[in-house]
Order: sequence, then C-alpha cells, then structure tokens
Amino acid sequence: MIKLRLFSKLRDIAGSKEVEVEGDGGSIKDALEKLAERFGGESREVLFNKEGEVWPSVLLLVNGEAVTEGAATAVKSGDTVAVLLPTAGG
Repeated sequence: MIKLRLFSKLRDIAGSKEVEVEGDGGSIKDALEKLAERFGGESREVLFNKEGEVWPSVLLLVNGEAVTEGAATAVKSGDTVAVLLPTAGG
C-alpha cells in the first residue's frame, strides 16, 4: 500500500489527511489516478490537467524528500507520498 498524505483542498475532498491506495512499483501518477478514481471529479480537477498529466504546480514528496522526476517517480509499498497543492492567499 502507498500512503498519500493530503493537504488543503485534497484533504477536504477526501475527508482525511491520509489515504492508502494499492500499488507497488508504479509511479506517483498511478497512485494519484487511484485517488482520483476513489474520490471523483473534483479530485481529478485539482490533480490533473486536460491532457491527463499532473499539474506542474503540485508539489510531491516521497518519504519526506522532494522528487526529481515529478509524477513519474516510482513508488513502492510502504512509501508515503505528500501531495501539496498550490494555495492562494493574501
């Protein structure tokens, strides 16, 4: 299982700060696809652009470390992926 640590709007959508999804050896994008399948359209809109790619503004960390390959980064069972969305404020 891959643990997804959610922040801001994704936390509100999921109703939880952490969600686990099946996956071992896939990419972060694969895990986020499973998250979007579970929670529906609004989660898909905040994670993916019209081409189906993860928005470049989404910050991803695996086990507390920034990823260098973005959503293509491989993850394995037991990993924790933090998914931080851009926020606006003022």
